Amino acid sequence: MNRVMDKNEEYKTLAPFTALAPLAVGGLIGLLVASGTKPAPGIDWAAIIVLATGILALAASLFHLGRPWRAPLALLRLASSWLSREVLLFGLFLVALGIYAILPVMNLGSLGRTIVGFAAVIIGLLGTIATGATYRLHSRPFWDQWLTIASFPLGALSTGSLFGFFVAQQFNGRSQVTGNEWIGAALLLFLSLVVTWLRSTPRRLGSPENQLSRQLVFGPYLWLIVVRVASVVFAFILLGMGGGAQFLAWIPALLGEFADRVLFFKAVVPITLRGRYS
Repeated sequence: MNRVMDKNEEYKTLAPFTALAPLAVGGLIGLLVASGTKPAPGIDWAAIIVLATGILALAASLFHLGRPWRAPLALLRLASSWLSREVLLFGLFLVALGIYAILPVMNLGSLGRTIVGFAAVIIGLLGTIATGATYRLHSRPFWDQWLTIASFPLGALSTGSLFGFFVAQQFNGRSQVTGNEWIGAALLLFLSLVVTWLRSTPRRLGSPENQLSRQLVFGPYLWLIVVRVASVVFAFILLGMGGGAQFLAWIPALLGEFADRVLFFKAVVPITLRGRYS
């Protein structure tokens, strides 16, 4: 874990993982909302697309390890490590999602598949919470707040759900998304933006770590805040246009998630003020 935290360039792999993993979790939520409980005949290609997104996130996470083949050893510390719990939960989510995608081929009815789908969502959301808890460290004041934990499941419920709506419409050829569900996703997207802003203003007033974090956020990395806000505004514009444009709102929303994650990693300051973080 220390190796991950102590290298400034780690954000290049961790930002994709922490943006794409919630996208996959929320993508399944969006599929369940948009497609209902009726299984499509044959393989559910929409679920396969979401599964591919999750696998891509997992692959990105492995690049920050010096020896990726040793990643399974992280499971040995489940009792004490949020990182180990994150690895286990996201792995179980991918397995459950894969089962969900191929169950229609077996013609076992919709009940069992619905149960698997909802179980996968619960596991996936717990995984996003574990991701946030992994980075909530006392030695990193910028991360040591409950807003850190909230950022990741909010990304799943907002941007991820919008992605799921799009994938269902494109690959399943149908969508049962109601106006209230679009509004709900939009409100969660706005809430995720609020959390970004609040998280970027750490509360340890007077500490040198807090001051330096603020200098980074509102100095060289202010452009990331601008991208985050502009992306959400553009997503809202697409949501308000209707006529099918709302299904594309996940694209600028995802750009905003990437900006948020890069800001999250780049603006962190260790409590010792050692190392390169600017």
